[in-house]
Amino acid sequence: MKQISTAHKALIAIVCAFVVSGNAAAVVTTIATYKLGESDAGAAAGAITANPTTPSVGVVNLARIGAPTYSTLPAPSTRPSPLSVAFNGSSDGFRSALLSTETDNFGIEAWVRPTSTAGNAVIAYNGSTSTAGWGIFRAGGAYAILFGGNVLTGGSNSVDLGRWTHLALVRASGVTTLYKNGVAIANTATGPNAPSGGFSIGINPLVATEYFAGNIDEVRIFSFAAGQFATSDLSTALSYFDPPQIVPVDSRHALLGLVLLLAALGLHSMRTLRRTC
Repeated sequence: MKQISTAHKALIAIVCAFVVSGNAAAVVTTIATYKLGESDAGAAAGAITANPTTPSVGVVNLARIGAPTYSTLPAPSTRPSPLSVAFNGSSDGFRSALLSTETDNFGIEAWVRPTSTAGNAVIAYNGSTSTAGWGIFRAGGAYAILFGGNVLTGGSNSVDLGRWTHLALVRASGVTTLYKNGVAIANTATGPNAPSGGFSIGINPLVATEYFAGNIDEVRIFSFAAGQFATSDLSTALSYFDPPQIVPVDSRHALLGLVLLLAALGLHSMRTLRRTC
């Protein structure tokens, strides 16, 4: 049998990895993702948001309440994505029909940049904040798990005003955890009542109250098989720079050369792929 070169072996390993990963079932199932800007045609900083706002994943649109606006704050420092949505804390938000009826092995995450700790506010909620469902809440100066009237805070001073923060509520195999920037800040064995009501961002899902003041971005609702969640599944690493980073021309040429080299090696190695995989 002809000896396979080291370069060919490396290429075969890469291709086999893609074959194996392509056949594996996804661990996390995204129910809906709302990028809050990038998926809306014509979105521009300072403009009132589209009505409805569309998901990048999922089929349920969000109805606009009041006049939330697209935002690039806090440029020139980093932010989760090119656009977010700014809420005034008194009259605006988004609502839709209920998105999930899960009571275990689910999660909801969002990036937030609060500008006030006055009162209580919904960040993202699936159900009824007084009786059923689950979501991420701001209770005064604390981020919190909210299960239909049952509030569990993540510490009395967990809210950082004017700073982008990633939050996630995850219930996995009977344990609920609130994460801040990927680190657990609260957990409980208490679970939610089956969700009923609606879904909302920045406002109570059903009535005119619990308005959020500040920016919210990149909201995602997901589920997963029991025992399959890992914190690496969260969207904690998003980062958009001002001005956007530009790939140098020389780097593009180098990338093209690498692609052509891999293609050439691939053509020569396809005959051995089946035997080695």
